[in-house]
Amino acid sequence: MAFENIEFVLSLLGTSLGLLAAALAFLLKFIGSAKAKKAAEREIKMTNALIPAIEAAEDFLHYSGTEKKEYVLTKAAQFAFENKIKFIPEAVSGKIEELIVLSKKVNARRTERQPQPFILGR
Repeated sequence: MAFENIEFVLSLLGTSLGLLAAALAFLLKFIGSAKAKKAAEREIKMTNALIPAIEAAEDFLHYSGTEKKEYVLTKAAQFAFENKIKFIPEAVSGKIEELIVLSKKVNARRTERQPQPFILGR
């Protein structure tokens, strides 16, 4: 009789440990996904804040590219502080460069597609 009780307890313990391990694995994956989601949301917020700052900097006609980038970095740092987002200058600088390259590609395609005006006598 005692042997059957030990066997039952061990069986119950093994099943419980399996369920606990599965629940723990699920919880760890869920926490990791939640952190990744928050990081992605912060990156999207920062990118959305960079776009108007880059547009504003392009209106500074007598400033160098470096000065314009410093302006955008300053605006990004201010946005990060106001929204309690960790500011990593190197990452934001890289994102600025990505957005500028993308903007140049898009603008180059637009100018290629614009039809030439028809002028009489040409």
